[in-house]
Amino acid sequence: MNCARCNGLMVVDDCLDVKGGMGELWIRAYRCIMCGNLMDPVINQHRSTPVQAQVLPFRKRLRRAPRTPVARLTA
Repeated sequence: MNCARCNGLMVVDDCLDVKGGMGELWIRAYRCIMCGNLMDPVINQHRSTPVQAQVLPFRKRLRRAPRTPVARLTA
């Protein structure tokens, strides 16, 4: 198997899930020996699903009172 980033050799690697969520604690993944790219089933699933653009609401700017001109001191 070849790496998608650098076309290097991918080897099987056992990885530990440090968060220890609800899923498996140990996962089997492929790691590139040249660039370190990691491919596991979760990464493949996330990369295969299309990402929907999240539109954040525009914050209204605060209206401020107009600045009054300040007299310059002349020397």
